[in-house]
Amino acid sequence: MVRGPEHEDEKWIEELNQEMKRVDQLFEDSPSPSLEGLHALAVHTLERKRKRMKYELLLFLLVALFIVGGGLMAALAAPMILLFIHGFGMVAGISVLVFSKSLRSAGKKGIR
Repeated sequence: MVRGPEHEDEKWIEELNQEMKRVDQLFEDSPSPSLEGLHALAVHTLERKRKRMKYELLLFLLVALFIVGGGLMAALAAPMILLFIHGFGMVAGISVLVFSKSLRSAGKKGIR
């Protein structure tokens, strides 16, 4: 009797089927989650997400308050320096827009 590739393929398929049956038996015994369990998990996840979002909002507000408060304190302590910084920033922004050809031509690309 000659053992050809067909016989090896059949043996491989048979072993694969046996393994698939074994895997199916393993997963048949595991209970699937109930609808109530899934609902409880969804509610718990939403509550956790809501708490995390409240914490992030509180953190954002505290940082924003710190930055705005620092700016106001700087304005009260040295208003001329703050006005100089703002004026210098405005002049620098306008000069970049005026002297940059790529920025001026970027707005004209869609117009034809």
